[in-house]
Amino acid sequence: MPTRRTLLRSIAAGAGAVALGVSGSQALAATAAAPSSREVDLEPGSTSSEVTALQYLLTEYGYKTTADGYYGPVSEKAVAKFQGAHGLVKDGWAGPLTMKKLLDNSKATAKQDSDNRNAVRAAQALLVERGYEMAVDGDFGSLTLSSVKKYQAKCKLKDSGTVDYTTWTFLFSPPRKPGPDPKEGKSVLVAQSGSGLSTWAYDCGPAAFVSVQLRLGRTPGKWTDVDHRGDAIDHARRTVLRMTNDTRGTGQISDEVGVVAGFKRIGVDQARTGGFGDALSTVRAGGVSMLGGDLAVCAKWNGRSTGSTLHWIAVLDYSSKSGKYQVADSSSQHNKLVWVTSGQLKSFASAWGDSVCVK
Repeated sequence: MPTRRTLLRSIAAGAGAVALGVSGSQALAATAAAPSSREVDLEPGSTSSEVTALQYLLTEYGYKTTADGYYGPVSEKAVAKFQGAHGLVKDGWAGPLTMKKLLDNSKATAKQDSDNRNAVRAAQALLVERGYEMAVDGDFGSLTLSSVKKYQAKCKLKDSGTVDYTTWTFLFSPPRKPGPDPKEGKSVLVAQSGSGLSTWAYDCGPAAFVSVQLRLGRTPGKWTDVDHRGDAIDHARRTVLRMTNDTRGTGQISDEVGVVAGFKRIGVDQARTGGFGDALSTVRAGGVSMLGGDLAVCAKWNGRSTGSTLHWIAVLDYSSKSGKYQVADSSSQHNKLVWVTSGQLKSFASAWGDSVCVK
């Protein structure tokens, strides 16, 4: 039976076929002029800069939504209201049809001298996510104009400087560069114990981040070898993930969007947010993940006992023979990787279950 998402994509594809029902020469001319728009599909429960942009746009349409990047119940209700007002199914899911209706409208157009300040904020938030530095302030000034033009040129779009429907779709869903299997390096445990940093709260995140970089075949900043891992963890914490000693001052490592931003700072653009199922499916498909959950659960894998607290682990590999997942748990006292079942991971993730996946 086809899934809801498959049906939506089929409908969207059918609509596209009708729109392209013109003469062969006209169709070829249109194709040669510019790339086609891209499909945009944002899922409830996700956390990302794309969700932040959606929230700004919903506010622009009059459905005031806090731009916190979390697609929670409040955002679902706002999307459902928008859908109801535009003749769409009110399911709260910002799928391809809803996003086309939202983006292909003069109210969403962002350009110089634009009064659509929240639409401008949405564009700025996505441009920042794509690596362009600017304030997300709703002012479409010269820096925003220059960044839009540069991004359009990069995507082989007409560099008009106006964020129109096609440009929106490329901002929300940028093309990915083809590449080899991401797992080019060795599976390495980067434990906190012996690093000199284990007394800092939430160093599990930077440690897992370093383990994932090594599995991707990358050399983390300040890395020499596993026996001197403290410098690499510290660099990941302070420079890449931009945390302070007082994690409450930034909270970024407890927010998976901060980890995605960290991956992008080191040139890994395949990172995205997800949930428990996304983490496991990504690893089964050949990628890697960082998964959040309860320290008390994974401590048992290592023969330890500790209280419950939020904790990051790196899920580095999958064995189809045993059905187990290879985990780098920075709280390990034995400095070794562990192989655990999906049931054990599910128990770990029940306290949180958010993830960052790299395909």
